[in-house]
Amino acid sequence: MKLVDKLIYDYLTNSLITNENTITLNNISVLDEFVKSVMVKKATEKHHIIDSYNEAKRWRTGMGGELALEQFLGKNFVDLTIGDSKNYHTPDLSKLGLSVGIKTVELGKFPIIFKNSKKPEIIILKLNDDTFSILGLASANVLNKYYDDEQILSPSLKSRGTKTAFVGLHSLKTFKTFEDLVKLL
Repeated sequence: MKLVDKLIYDYLTNSLITNENTITLNNISVLDEFVKSVMVKKATEKHHIIDSYNEAKRWRTGMGGELALEQFLGKNFVDLTIGDSKNYHTPDLSKLGLSVGIKTVELGKFPIIFKNSKKPEIIILKLNDDTFSILGLASANVLNKYYDDEQILSPSLKSRGTKTAFVGLHSLKTFKTFEDLVKLL
């Protein structure tokens, strides 16, 4: 990341991270057990064998963000079942009746999204192993407007051409409750 980009990123994330939207997971063992179990199952799926770099870390980040959002909203929606990936292509908040996804990324990186986003995404930063900050909601239009392939760190992911990095943190809509989130949709 260029120095100017890093300064802007740091400014934006520092302004978005608050005590009110930062969650420390109540039960980290749920996340630990899920990651162990999912790694055993995914070891047999072709696309996971091809792209296995840091896979446990990626699962931990993604599922950790989902668990943090569940705790933040006080609504149960996280699916801890494990099966073939083809059976899990539904929006993360579909159990709550919302066609909304969740993108969690480590602090210092931009979230990876599909180049042609069709649904809104909640953007979450992983601050450390068990602490996450719910930054806000990006509409599909915002996701499709603010992106940059150069912020994809993985050369293999970048070469596929299907995903990009979302860089529109300044356009996120914040929320404090489930009801606030629903009003933003």
